[in-house]
Amino acid sequence: MNRIAELYGQVELTPSRPVVAGATGTWVLTYTTGQYGFDDGGTIKVLWRFVSDWGAPQTENPAAPNYLTATTNGQARLRLHFDPKAYVRPWQKGLVISIFDAPLEPGETVTITYGDTSGGSPGTRAQTFWEESFEFKVAVDPFGTGIFTELPSSPAIPIINGPPLQLVVVAPSEIRLDQEFTVKVRAEDMWGNPCRNYIGALAATIGQSQTTYQGARRENGVYHISGLRCSAAGTCIVSVKDEQGLQAESNPIICQNPTASLPVGERRHPFWGDLHGQSEETVGTNSVEDYFRFARDFAMLDFTGHQGNDFQITQDFWERLKQTVRAFHQPHHFIPFLGYEWSATTPAGGDRNVHLIEDDAPLHRTSHQQVADRSDESADRYPITALYQTLRQETGNLDPAQRKALLVPHIGGRPCNLRWHDPELEPVIEIISAWGEFEWLLREALERGYVIGFSGGSDDHKGRPGASHPGAGAFGVYGGLTCVYARELTRAAIWEALWQRRCYATTGQRLLLRFATGSHMMGEIIEVAAPPLFQVEVIGTAEIERVDFFRGTELVYTFPAAMPRAHDTVRIAWSGARIKGRARNTNWDGTLQIRDGAIRTVQGYAFDTPAEGIRSQSLDSVTWQSVTTGDTDGIIVQLDGTDSTQLEFHTNLLQQTLTLGEIRAQGGGITTHLGGVDLQVVFELMPLGTGRRHLQLTYTDDRLPAAITPYWVRVTQVDGAKAWASPIYVKPGSGRNG
Repeated sequence: MNRIAELYGQVELTPSRPVVAGATGTWVLTYTTGQYGFDDGGTIKVLWRFVSDWGAPQTENPAAPNYLTATTNGQARLRLHFDPKAYVRPWQKGLVISIFDAPLEPGETVTITYGDTSGGSPGTRAQTFWEESFEFKVAVDPFGTGIFTELPSSPAIPIINGPPLQLVVVAPSEIRLDQEFTVKVRAEDMWGNPCRNYIGALAATIGQSQTTYQGARRENGVYHISGLRCSAAGTCIVSVKDEQGLQAESNPIICQNPTASLPVGERRHPFWGDLHGQSEETVGTNSVEDYFRFARDFAMLDFTGHQGNDFQITQDFWERLKQTVRAFHQPHHFIPFLGYEWSATTPAGGDRNVHLIEDDAPLHRTSHQQVADRSDESADRYPITALYQTLRQETGNLDPAQRKALLVPHIGGRPCNLRWHDPELEPVIEIISAWGEFEWLLREALERGYVIGFSGGSDDHKGRPGASHPGAGAFGVYGGLTCVYARELTRAAIWEALWQRRCYATTGQRLLLRFATGSHMMGEIIEVAAPPLFQVEVIGTAEIERVDFFRGTELVYTFPAAMPRAHDTVRIAWSGARIKGRARNTNWDGTLQIRDGAIRTVQGYAFDTPAEGIRSQSLDSVTWQSVTTGDTDGIIVQLDGTDSTQLEFHTNLLQQTLTLGEIRAQGGGITTHLGGVDLQVVFELMPLGTGRRHLQLTYTDDRLPAAITPYWVRVTQVDGAKAWASPIYVKPGSGRNG
């Protein structure tokens, strides 16, 4: 036996077999004390990684989910509590067991039952996402010194995917008419885990074609359907179904006539990436090799980055990360970027993702807070102004697009601080991630006069970059994506597109968005003598509800201007966040009560996870669970009623009663603002949208601004999905473009 185990004890877990993600059950952890025994006043901690969303243990209600008990066969008594900050990251979530009134003798046990069903509890919910080795890390302080020793044999179990619930079909966003292409198909369980054991007989069709493609090739649970062709130029979609009835559509595909002469602004192609996430070597799960493999093979990304918290990156891991990036780099197929998350406190600059174009580059940490080897501490840079200075020096006076480093301010746990901004290093900001939607950050940047583009990422901690479902924990929404318009799929071309701000952010869907004026694309600065004509083309993954045009932060035009609406259907949508900081998640659990009318049908709107959604409904009421973190959730209720029918809305944030007549009279919506960060509830007749997935429209402002001004668009689909196009910056002048 290991000497530490002899002295401090050992622990066993039953059952120890693989666990289906999100399953409800009971697990018993038994700790046996070692030769030291345990003093009255000692402490045991059973720890999970910060990112885990295993049901938080509770000891108050024996009939409720996640009920936990702990007993001992000795004379000591046990005091229990669950602390989300119990230990050193990433092992932060922990059950804390205090020993009191008597010591524990060597060989005595403490038995912990997660999901004790003896009082009527259904059990505890396991972690909702796949992990090769989910560990119950046990750390003990038998002497009551406050110094903990981690046991060398903490139990670990695999978390595996559940049964397939849906198919996901990913296709190239653009092809030539004469080009054969391949779509990739994965199955996902109810929590969004790829079903690696999925086997299905797949059939694919393109558009209205009668041609069926079969004979897919399977690689590690992902099917490749090859040899597909579009029969005509334009937009097409590939539909796939299996023999069990699962079916799905691909993202839209633009099929280009190879002989067509393209305008200058469109001689670039859309490529998809998620530049933001981390693995188990810092605060995430699964290895860095698994991270890049998932991005390439399961999420089918064109490019990605790895952004571990810098104060956890050891020199050994930095070298391993560089080797892994080199190994996965395949020009014209898959582009990984080396990088790290410069993780300062918000007063010193906050989070910045540092992306590097070279495979061998220096690491400038904020600190060595969790790095024991301090031999390279002189390379640390703090605050953000020190990092700016060093990165500029290392690059020299090159054109920005040729610089070796690119920084992206973002909101993770801690917010970035836009009090600082270096236009020679920060061409874009991240406005959507699995942490939430942060349109307020976009507005703040524009209000400060910064010339920036918009990007999206996941900040994935679960080993799922590019397909990051939120689960049931701290992450509130599906992770975002960035689409760039680049000349080719190479590192230099993607880098140049980001520097030129030829990119847009989405809430994770691969809807296509082009925003231009003449031959000038999103991201450009143009000099004009008269208001320019802006052109927008959108090809959605669902029908388009609306397109909003902004001048700076002011909404100046919405299409359709006269929104068609259902007369007897109401959408109630709530959105926003409590604060800008870590504890931004806002609980909206609530009830809608109907008086003098009846509910005909009800459905959820834009709920992000099975942990949210409608929980009960009757003829006169509906209840739901919901959390927002800048995003929007809601319900759509079809009513049998008159103008006098009352809708009583109850949440812990708002209790409001309206009549159907009042809502009809204000068809464009009655909005109740609740403070916080864009906290609000909108009561409106259900918008019917445009009825189309493919839109082409134009807009011309009625005046030419007196100073350089950003114009940008936001697209919203009927399913709540969104996209934000990087601005075109309009500069009044003689018409010479800058």
